[in-house]
Amino acid sequence: MRFFFHIADKYGVSTDGIGCEYAGQDAAALHAGRLAAELAKAGEFFRGSVVLVARATDSLPRPASENDAAASLPKS
Repeated sequence: MRFFFHIADKYGVSTDGIGCEYAGQDAAALHAGRLAAELAKAGEFFRGSVVLVARATDSLPRPASENDAAASLPKS
């Protein structure tokens, strides 16, 4: 399953447009904990940040590969 790890702070949300593949939500939660720990080490600016975990669904469009994009171009 693909999970996305968004970072929220008092200024807004930094969205994760790529995500990572994990076997399940327990593994994704562990990764989120590691991200939060690294943010806390980064200094005062990031200490108020929150890591939001979102699981991808099949209803969302997936990024097209370069091959898919090239195939959809008109032939000249």
